[in-house]
Amino acid sequence: MERLDGRLAERLPPRQLKSYWSYLNAGERTELLDVLCATLVKRQIPVTLEERGILAEILSMYTDPDPRYTYVADPAGVLAQLEVSSGS
Repeated sequence: MERLDGRLAERLPPRQLKSYWSYLNAGERTELLDVLCATLVKRQIPVTLEERGILAEILSMYTDPDPRYTYVADPAGVLAQLEVSSGS
């Protein structure tokens, strides 16, 4: 998760990035993943194919996610809605 956050840091709103690190520091990884996915989808922040792959890998670890985490509970929907750029 830290690897993905580091890669996306320049494209995420600074205020939200700060809250993401708070979730991470508090051990709230599922919450962090859910809000990160929400931000990427809602704001259509471009991700590379490699970043999409990392996100898919992380989402696949949640085999029975809590339905309160809307984005984590719908990995196919998240991946389909991502804005994938051709950049590296």
